[in-house]
Amino acid sequence: MMITTGFVVILLAIGLRNIEAEEHGNDFDAIKGCKQYNTEMGYDEPLYYIPTNTLNNTVDHGEFKYYKIGVLGTNDGVIRLSNYMYPYDKNVTEIVVGSHWNTRSGGRTQYRTSSNEYKNTDLVRALTPNMLYPFRPVMLKLKLWVDGKKEVFHDGHDYPFLGFMDTQKLPVNYMAFTRRNLTLVFFYDCPM
Repeated sequence: MMITTGFVVILLAIGLRNIEAEEHGNDFDAIKGCKQYNTEMGYDEPLYYIPTNTLNNTVDHGEFKYYKIGVLGTNDGVIRLSNYMYPYDKNVTEIVVGSHWNTRSGGRTQYRTSSNEYKNTDLVRALTPNMLYPFRPVMLKLKLWVDGKKEVFHDGHDYPFLGFMDTQKLPVNYMAFTRRNLTLVFFYDCPM
């Protein structure tokens, strides 16, 4: 059977087009199936704490759990982890990505009083230049251990860019999202 030159050219063109489409995919495909949270409330305002037991895409390995989260914005994405829905006069854990105008990330504990005053205690800081982007979501994977260890990965990477030990070993029953100065969009409960 003879294959005509025109047929081969058409197959080649289709193949190249598919390769080009894969190379220039839509960055927002990464948030398909995620829930969205817009940070209308700032760092010092009362936040809505999401019960982690209502999340459908948590991967539970007994000793640790994975959560996949996306962040869209320019700087200071704050993920607050708590064992209480209203964690006033109690400690929480904060993971901050893209702080100091998108040059650093860190982990810390925070004690916030009922009068909304707070004290942050840094547990780790890391240089992470250009972590966040205003035009595409940055997908992260949180690995939260029962023993208090917290690790943050870029989705698809094997090694964390941020890791620390929270010696208070607070169970993560709730999580909230906030910002420092500029509005961000968080995507959470994302499929693994």
